[in-house]
Amino acid sequence: MPTILREMDAALFPNRCEGGTNLVAMEAMARGVPTILGANTGHLDLLKDDAALALTDQRPIPSRPGWRESNVKEMVAALETLYTDCTRAAAIGAAGANLLASMTWTKTAAEMKRIITTM
Repeated sequence: MPTILREMDAALFPNRCEGGTNLVAMEAMARGVPTILGANTGHLDLLKDDAALALTDQRPIPSRPGWRESNVKEMVAALETLYTDCTRAAAIGAAGANLLASMTWTKTAAEMKRIITTM
């Protein structure tokens, strides 16, 4: 993946449903690739601190409860934003790398323990 990621100008993940946090999106963000994520399911943990652009127009899929469909026009607009505003794209890439650097296994395990023990 590092060889592919270093050649990317942007990453787009309009995924309808993620069972957990999207590991490929996390790899792209950790590498500093400006990333666009559908604001649903397993992407929500990654959409903070301006670390990615959010696709917020999420339409329900009636045949798949809990799944959402990203809007294609919003995807194109997000890609155009990254293409035309290199400063913003670089800032998003840097924020994504910073966010992922803070998501260590130690912190994740401690947070999970906190959640479980306060239930």
